[in-house]
Amino acid sequence: MKTIFKIRKGERLFALISMMVFILFNGLLIYSKFDRFTIGAHGGFWTIFYNHLNMSGYDVFSCIAVSCLRIHYSTLRHPLYIVLLLPLYWLNSWLMEVTGFNFAVFFIAAINVFCATYASVFMLRILRELAGVSRRDAILLTAMLYGFAHVLIATMVPDHFGISMFLLVATIYIVGTKLKERKPMSPLLTGTLFFLSAGMTLSNGVKTGLALLFTNGRKAFSWRYVVAFVIPLLLFAGIIYWQQQAIILPQSQNIKKIEDSLKKKNPNFGDKFKAHDEWVKKQNGKAMTKDVPLLEWSDMTTPRLQSITENLFGESLQLHRDHLLEDVQQTRPVFVSYRWAISYVVEALIVLLFAAGIWYGRHSRLLHLVLSWFAFDMTMHIIFGFGLNEVYIMAAHWAFVIPIAAAFLFKNSGARFSRCARILTLLLTLWLWAYNGWLIADYLV
Repeated sequence: MKTIFKIRKGERLFALISMMVFILFNGLLIYSKFDRFTIGAHGGFWTIFYNHLNMSGYDVFSCIAVSCLRIHYSTLRHPLYIVLLLPLYWLNSWLMEVTGFNFAVFFIAAINVFCATYASVFMLRILRELAGVSRRDAILLTAMLYGFAHVLIATMVPDHFGISMFLLVATIYIVGTKLKERKPMSPLLTGTLFFLSAGMTLSNGVKTGLALLFTNGRKAFSWRYVVAFVIPLLLFAGIIYWQQQAIILPQSQNIKKIEDSLKKKNPNFGDKFKAHDEWVKKQNGKAMTKDVPLLEWSDMTTPRLQSITENLFGESLQLHRDHLLEDVQQTRPVFVSYRWAISYVVEALIVLLFAAGIWYGRHSRLLHLVLSWFAFDMTMHIIFGFGLNEVYIMAAHWAFVIPIAAAFLFKNSGARFSRCARILTLLLTLWLWAYNGWLIADYLV
């Protein structure tokens, strides 16, 4: 595992091409509002980023944090995020003092490119070394993954999803190697993976727990592994408390003073926010309860079948041309239909490819592992309803299961059937990159 980040000789050209593609899309995003994003102001960063960097509702809070160290995201759900952003804020503050230029978008883009490049390399290794397909097939399936709309978008927006996907794919590669070698995960490795993945997105910690069960079985419940989870949780609690006291509490007090001052000048100051809150309430559906943390984010009323068709396997994989990249919390309806019937045909073919891969890989422990992760995500989003109205922005947390499943279709089906599957995958990949890539580039430029 010491050489996990070493790009091997046979991977260098693939990694270089992948990196150039991710640099291109991050560059397009920066170029789209370059004059706005690089203003070295001492305030107003919410307005700069929130009003001018709005793609499908992905958060811009990392750019705000790196610009002025304000935290607008949930520290409970992303406890370790500040550890990554704080050094960038220090460096950016010094650079703004010297140059008057805000480098926040460049720092976030560098993180995105690094994470996306290594995630693509890890996917290539998973498909070649663990699923056992050829190099050509592994490249094709990895290309299909990044052709999925909200996997590609996650590699460029200033949100946590690209980082989270990188950590999840790295975990699959590490744990899959352990499964292949029939070796257990050590408490140190378990604790490290849990600390990093859950620290970036708390729900990902469940996936580390599932990975431990697959490799260690009953031994996963021994006291050493319990400690491996408890120590990171205690560290999270300390980090969250520090953020609350050092950053969020003073920030809240300052915001309240500003709001009180604006209300004195304009008694109708809060009216537009009330209207927006009513829109959000309508869009979010009815929660199980508003009184219990986490349960307040549930959604019991948004239609599930339509969500699966138009959003989960729809918008996640292929963008809708109408209301393109709009935010469901702002102007986008929860459900948008495709203009062309071919979009539904493409969606059905991808689902069919996925289902066939599950059948042909039904004896694989690796596939069982990633399917357990997929089942957890579907329980959380489809049954529990967390983020259901914008479930597509979570695609980077689960979409990699589709090419992994398809790899077993390539490997285990007969020669004629696997050849048809490869041709179908190639056509789907070309369509996804042409369709999604063009829409994203056109939207930005």
